[in-house]
Amino acid sequence: MKKLEILKTIGLILSIVIIFFLIIYIFILKILFRIDDDYKKLDLEIKDYEIEYCTTYGYDEVSKYKVYKIKNYYSNTMEKFKVQLENSDLWNRDKFYEYIMEEFYEINENETIKIDREKLYYYHHKGVYAIFDIKNAKLYYYTRGIILGKDHDYNDILGIKISNYKNKEVYDVRGGPQNDGRDYYVYKFTNEKGKEIIETLDKNSKWNKNKLNDDKLNAFEYNEEVLSIENAYYHYDLVCRTSDEYKKTHFTKEEATGYEIGVYDVDKNILYYYWESA
Repeated sequence: MKKLEILKTIGLILSIVIIFFLIIYIFILKILFRIDDDYKKLDLEIKDYEIEYCTTYGYDEVSKYKVYKIKNYYSNTMEKFKVQLENSDLWNRDKFYEYIMEEFYEINENETIKIDREKLYYYHHKGVYAIFDIKNAKLYYYTRGIILGKDHDYNDILGIKISNYKNKEVYDVRGGPQNDGRDYYVYKFTNEKGKEIIETLDKNSKWNKNKLNDDKLNAFEYNEEVLSIENAYYHYDLVCRTSDEYKKTHFTKEEATGYEIGVYDVDKNILYYYWESA
């Protein structure tokens, strides 16, 4: 009788051990073979079986970037998602600033390919940026670390009050713990605001109509039109990146850490602004 009880006890223990390891095995398989489900956080009803594959291009302590391919076997698949995108308060058709768009790409045979910008929807919420490409049935997911910097809503740039602009483009922003790097902004103003700006620049001794040489203007790498502007005001000065407010405006050439450039196109009411510091 005792021998039978011992065998039962051993059998029960073995069963428990087998079930335990089976659960662990299943859990590990789910981790290894599951498709990352960050897409479920984007206010869209996407099912697991609708994801064809996911490619992760970047994953570290400060950022995460991946591309999901959506199965598009039926003619109405993308229409279903288009309805969701149109009805969502978190998705819209307003393009990200260029410095954000630069983060979205794909790699094919070691070649970096910028994404097709037709029929795109954009999402930005709680530090997550996403793009849904209806045309190519792809979902791009990107998170940025706070260390990477963020564009600013400047009230004043080189004496120009930044208000009532028609649109703004941002090509780069300073960031990091020392707030270094570069700022690269372009503003388009209304004709009425443009007249006000011209009056301001006429009275500002730091601006003049003497065209800067191309070596300086080449800083505007995304705006080659700056080189051929015929009627403009220009500003160029050295800068000193420091927490000392007095020293920001009182420093020697040797103490300078960078420079800033301003170009205002009088005919098109466009302000080009560039700031760089090491």
